[in-house]
Amino acid sequence: MRDFPGTPVSPPLSAALEALVERALGELDDVRRAALLAAPGAIGDSVRAVFAASDFVAHACVRDAALLPQLIASGDLLRPLGTAEYAGRAPVLDADISEAQALCELRRWRRRELTRIAWRDLAGWAQLTETLAELTAFADQAIVSSLAFARAALIARYGEPRAADGAVQPLVVIGMGKLGGGELNFSSDVDLVLLFPEHGETEGPLRISNEEFFTRLGQALVRLLQTATPEGFVLRVDLRLRPFGDSGPLVSSFASFEDYLPRHGRDWERYAYIKARPVTASARYAEIEATAVRPFVYRRYLDYGVFESLREMKALIEREVTRRELADHVKLGPGGIREIEFIVQALQLTRGGRDRSLQTPSILAALRRLGETRVLPAQAVSELREAYAFLRRLENRLQMLADAQTHRLPADPLGCERIALAMGSTDWPALVRALDTQRARVSHHFRLVFSGADEPDAGAVRIDLGRFWDSQAETAALAESLARAGFRDSDEAARLLLELRASALVRKLDEAGRRRLQALLPALLADVAHSSAQLPVLRRVLAIIEATGKRSAYFALLRENGAARARLVELCRHGDFLAAQIAAHPLLLDELIDERLLTQLPTRVSFAADLEARMEQLREDDPEQQVETLRQFQRAALFRVAVADLTDLLPLMQVSDRLTDIAELIVERAMQLGWRQITAQFGVPCCDEGQAVRPVNVCAVGYGKLGGMELGYSSDLDLVFLHDSQGERQQTSGARPIDNQLFFVRLAQRIVHLLTMHSPAGRLYEVDVRLRPSGKGGLLVTNIEAFAEYQRREAWTWEHQALLHARSVAGSPQLRERFEAVRLDVLCHHVRRGTLREEVRNMRERMRRELSRGDARRFDIKQDSGGIADIEFLAQYWALRWAREYPPVAMFADTIRQLESVASADLVPQTSVDMLTAAYRAYRARIHRLSLDAAAPIVPAEDFAERRAAVTALWDATMCADGPHAQV
Repeated sequence: MRDFPGTPVSPPLSAALEALVERALGELDDVRRAALLAAPGAIGDSVRAVFAASDFVAHACVRDAALLPQLIASGDLLRPLGTAEYAGRAPVLDADISEAQALCELRRWRRRELTRIAWRDLAGWAQLTETLAELTAFADQAIVSSLAFARAALIARYGEPRAADGAVQPLVVIGMGKLGGGELNFSSDVDLVLLFPEHGETEGPLRISNEEFFTRLGQALVRLLQTATPEGFVLRVDLRLRPFGDSGPLVSSFASFEDYLPRHGRDWERYAYIKARPVTASARYAEIEATAVRPFVYRRYLDYGVFESLREMKALIEREVTRRELADHVKLGPGGIREIEFIVQALQLTRGGRDRSLQTPSILAALRRLGETRVLPAQAVSELREAYAFLRRLENRLQMLADAQTHRLPADPLGCERIALAMGSTDWPALVRALDTQRARVSHHFRLVFSGADEPDAGAVRIDLGRFWDSQAETAALAESLARAGFRDSDEAARLLLELRASALVRKLDEAGRRRLQALLPALLADVAHSSAQLPVLRRVLAIIEATGKRSAYFALLRENGAARARLVELCRHGDFLAAQIAAHPLLLDELIDERLLTQLPTRVSFAADLEARMEQLREDDPEQQVETLRQFQRAALFRVAVADLTDLLPLMQVSDRLTDIAELIVERAMQLGWRQITAQFGVPCCDEGQAVRPVNVCAVGYGKLGGMELGYSSDLDLVFLHDSQGERQQTSGARPIDNQLFFVRLAQRIVHLLTMHSPAGRLYEVDVRLRPSGKGGLLVTNIEAFAEYQRREAWTWEHQALLHARSVAGSPQLRERFEAVRLDVLCHHVRRGTLREEVRNMRERMRRELSRGDARRFDIKQDSGGIADIEFLAQYWALRWAREYPPVAMFADTIRQLESVASADLVPQTSVDMLTAAYRAYRARIHRLSLDAAAPIVPAEDFAERRAAVTALWDATMCADGPHAQV
């Protein structure tokens, strides 16, 4: 689909424009006229419209006798060129030609290529992206060809520049701006930064330092591209983006560049280096990009501090627009191209450290990604893309008219008619209306993004903190201001604010952080004033502010994003847990930006996508950062579940499901990381299978709360690891092969280490592997057949109870399926049912004696009589008792479905099961709430008295030898 309709075959032209076109056509000789007559119809039909829209094209066809016949005969007008084709089309600049000849050849080549590009664009045969890509490809090749010619001349005199180890040194040409973004316009400057890797000297008879060699090379490159000759120029070159600008050296070494960016780089340079792209020596540029450019541009946190500096840059531009009367400037004027670039690049700087897919120099690619991740609404993305395409087409049409570097709309009637014609508009007023519409949309979206620091409602009383930062400010004056803003206990609120002012946080803030906090507090207090629980919310919010410490970018985040600020205040209304989580881990403030936080339920799919996106950002050789990223994912995911839990969006059982999903995703990823690290050392474990050798499979089995999909917010993980290695030959495939069993030990140790190691964000989980066969004296990773044999012949009844709550959670799908088959077989056919009731009862009584923390006044929800453990043991007893006759009762690993299964099979009355499941859910709900408040699962004895009595009665009836249900 084209970006705009093709130019009309016979556009209606004014007399003046008709005369202009006729003059241009009249200057063509018979050969070129004959070529036009013989051209395909589309070319002949387009010539008048193209000549009317571009003096550059018309003059080029008149000036170069061979140009028009070549374009027609080659068919190049009717097809786009790929980037690689430009290398074959560039002039051959042999070392034996003079610089003057090289200048001439380059400029003639430019005339041919830009005439072809402009013709296709003006005729409506090229998409905007094709035109921008071809202009970029031409510029890239012009730089490469010119550099090669200039370098050959210098090498002939001075020899190759070499590093201390003798390696030849390249000149790294970095394209910036639209060249770097692959979206160059028709008559644009090319912004370049020139670097060389290492100091040293040349090897020739006339030796000079590498710095001098590359300085001369840079000067020659600029001369070849920019010098105006009778044939014109190739590219206008701008080197002002180099370190220290015009006052800095023309070229810089990698070492000085790496020193410059963190020490001297300014905010606008972070903005500029988003678009950095190597035009030459891309492999060497990759080194400096990883060590210097990317860390300088992108922060690992959501960097809302960039909005301040970009807003200042925009204000400077607006003042310049006013001073120079640039309202009709399609790039710098209101709603122009620069505002779109500001929107996109501000969000790239803000989020690019967390989402590497945003680390692209292309505006269009970044805009697409911002829509995919819902950072910008779909409508905003659509309107900004449409406006960008319109403005960039208009920019190109203005420049194609006379090959002039202009962004201003024409002032003369003939110029207006020509641009309207080139844009496919019916007339100039229609084009102006379309332009005004697009610019208004851009300005609207710009205001939404850069004016996110919402003020309180117009009717709200402004909170005056003018003297708050003055140590002599009076509490009474502050309280009076807070009272006017709606604080009911304004004295206490004032006291809390003065405590913040006196805190270590405020004393240690730098000037930028203090300024950000000063800007945030009035808006934040206005939001708190509207809360139904002002003082508790204020205490929690201020605790978060203080805990955020020197990460003042988060003050900017909350100031800039009114919706995020409102979500923070709302979450602080729901108790201490969420506020404490944010205070302990300020990175969670990032989650407040997502508009779906309080409305959309978290899902396993969304968690998996988030984890994948986070892990994609990392290098495979950085295990510490991988674990840190897993921890950050876990924190964010648990936070989202807790938000949905506390705001009653997520039912109790789904809370556990989501917590289990998080754990499974992390265990799966830890297994992948561990496997990658150990196989990198020793190779893949293999074994015999008949006459063949195959890789060994490994899986993880979750027991307890993980297996039963009943995890809480602070649950441990009970894990057992299995493998299917067999045969005589069992060893790894690496250069240093080891026995498979040793490999499995190291693999399990690595996985457990990854899950339990401390990182700056804490540890992932406590892990218990003692439920493996033979307990802590057994192997860390067990063969699946040995596991099956142990469960069939040696396992205790309590181990079969544990197996009921076991479920494969990660690893090889084939081995996971094999485990599930073994599990069901053992539970159905290898349970000692003759002594089952006695052993289950004895184990439960022992647990109650040793683990209960209740007494006459307090009820231990988990361990006391009538509590959760009684319900779980009843479900386990019934499932094990009847699994042989009714296998479905042992299929599920969670307590609720085990109970429902025995009721469905009519083995236990439905009324009994309903009572147990209701009690179980009520107990679990209370435990969830207690754990959110970091409280033990113990409540007053009168709580749940009726439920507890009913559970106890059913336990006694079922498990006591003389009870009425003794045989059940």
